[in-house]
Amino acid sequence: MAAVLAIVQFVLVPILLVVALAVRFAGNATPLNVVDYARVSDPVALHRWAGNRLLVLPLVFLVGGYTSYAFPALALVILGAATVVCLCVAVWLALGAERFQSAA
Repeated sequence: MAAVLAIVQFVLVPILLVVALAVRFAGNATPLNVVDYARVSDPVALHRWAGNRLLVLPLVFLVGGYTSYAFPALALVILGAATVVCLCVAVWLALGAERFQSAA
């Protein structure tokens, strides 16, 4: 079971990396759900900022996958912690994106 959890975390690393880089280099597209793009003054800066924050997720899952593989007894705890980190990054993005929105 622990090996499966480690593999799941390793499989998520390239997926999350692609998502983070896609947001990072999104330019003027609208990839973020939590943002009212009608009020955003600089979407390129917003995407650069959000993409950099999203790069935390592949790193967390890479470290978690390696740790789960090395210490199988901790696999479930590490996967739970990685899930909590995902939620924290989502809140971080939602709250931080407000800096890029104008008052109008």
